[in-house]
Amino acid sequence: MIVRWRKDQEYFIVRLYQDLVGDWILSQSWGDCLSDESNISHTVLPSYQEARRLLRVIAREQRQRGYRHEDRNEVQLRFDFS
Repeated sequence: MIVRWRKDQEYFIVRLYQDLVGDWILSQSWGDCLSDESNISHTVLPSYQEARRLLRVIAREQRQRGYRHEDRNEVQLRFDFS
């Protein structure tokens, strides 16, 4: 899952995915489109429910900071590695 927010030239992107050992990873990246400055952080979560809870908290914080949710039609590929 990929969720994007924008405020002027600033962006904030969250990616939620499950790694190969079954942990849920929530990656946050943010920066400014007009500069080379950007940051990223990764949080390992024990369950999908915990990851979604954190995503709801992040969404609320972004709205409070004046960011707008950006809809994008993206195809999420599902691979079966079993």
